[in-house]
Amino acid sequence: MRLTDLLTQIPGLTLCSGSAEKTVTHVTADSRAAQAGGLFVAVAGHKTDGHDFINDAIENGADVIVTEGRPADVPAHICVLTSKDIRADYAHLAAKFYPARPAILTGVTGTNGKTSVCEYLRQIWSRATWPSAAVGTLGVASDIEALNSTSAQLTTPPSEQLFCLLHNLRKGGVTHAAFEASSHGLDQMRLHKLAVNVAVFTNLSRDHLDWHGDMDSYFAAKAKLFFDNLLDGGTAVINIDDAWGQRLYNELQSRNIVLWSVGVHDNADFQIMSTQSQHFGLDLQIKAAGQLFRYPLALSGEFQAINAVTAAAAAHASGMPLQDSFGALPYLLPVRGRMQPIHGHPDGARVIIDFAHTPDALEGALKALRSGTSGQLNLVFGCGGDRDKGKRAEMGKIAAAYADKLYVTDDNPRTEPPATIRNDILKGCPNAQDIAPRDKAIQLAISELHSEDTLLIAGKGHETSQTIGTEVLPFDDASIARHALINLTGNSLTSGGL
Repeated sequence: MRLTDLLTQIPGLTLCSGSAEKTVTHVTADSRAAQAGGLFVAVAGHKTDGHDFINDAIENGADVIVTEGRPADVPAHICVLTSKDIRADYAHLAAKFYPARPAILTGVTGTNGKTSVCEYLRQIWSRATWPSAAVGTLGVASDIEALNSTSAQLTTPPSEQLFCLLHNLRKGGVTHAAFEASSHGLDQMRLHKLAVNVAVFTNLSRDHLDWHGDMDSYFAAKAKLFFDNLLDGGTAVINIDDAWGQRLYNELQSRNIVLWSVGVHDNADFQIMSTQSQHFGLDLQIKAAGQLFRYPLALSGEFQAINAVTAAAAAHASGMPLQDSFGALPYLLPVRGRMQPIHGHPDGARVIIDFAHTPDALEGALKALRSGTSGQLNLVFGCGGDRDKGKRAEMGKIAAAYADKLYVTDDNPRTEPPATIRNDILKGCPNAQDIAPRDKAIQLAISELHSEDTLLIAGKGHETSQTIGTEVLPFDDASIARHALINLTGNSLTSGGL
């Protein structure tokens, strides 16, 4: 692609030095990935500034530099562009280099439930034999095996990676894709110039206030998906049981879009009439388009009912007949690390792995498990370091209110002292056991279970590593739990088919 074409198509860029006739072969904001013919965008990040790595990018072969200020000591043969809004221009550049998209693109945002909704939506599409993919915290899940990946460093990847991924999905044959839109990704303009056909809002509760500062700013970041990315004539699917969802629904009235609501609320377009726990999961009744539907749902936790119905509504918004989208609900499979059972306790006690790492998610998981537990409901959990400190005591209070026996342990302490994090949590649940090593906490909790008990291991879910300091170490809650159960039984165990 010629530089002069990029300058014409992206008005925020200005040529500062060098020839506009230069041909550019790729774009990156990672100096380590720069190559000959490449364009390096010097984005200032939260912890590092791309301007500090301009010389590294040039040494690796970058021919063109985009910067917010004229860099010093740049060789004469290097083209330099200046940007008025470097994050937006980075996304715009990525969109130009990777223009292909799946025909139907759905963005899902909210504090909790994004991963489940995306994966359920992919499963519904797949059942209709529509080539599909889900992109987010779990990586890439697709019907096309060669496109699958379990590696995901961020819920919403940087612009270059996101646009490249969507481009490759389309080239690989995917026609329908759902992706998780995080508040960080939206706030940092990673999704700029990415148009979606359907936008989904799950809920909003306390999280990431270390970044956003307050709930209004957090909400504003989430709302960008609906105001900046959702196409005119597209469909917004919103959980109006959530107060922030109700606010978003009202604010979107002025947009030229289709507005659909989900929830138990009387005015919901897709109304959950009842959910009853059964041995197989949930018995679900839904009213939509004047019709009453009743389906068995092989999922644990009543909060998963709203996720499943939201996914079915999004599938209908993408062009699937109502009977087909909701008819797929009985066939939904659990999502890895989301209310994932680890079977095999010798006395029949339940062990559940869940990603619940926010106050609202933890409360929802504990409430859901309480209804099916005749014995004690026990909990192993911690909180991440270098993140919102205000939620720690709150999560401790929720744990004390809903669980019978608590084991407070390390999550991903990152660069914070682990004991400080645990002490913050213990302010809300002073009677909890304080057990620093997470594997020891899980092993002890499993060893103390009795026949009618349930143990929830919360916070890390699908994760297969633990970050201590700056070191990322292998760690898998499910694997630790399996081995603890093997030590009790001596038998090989399974994890709910996942």
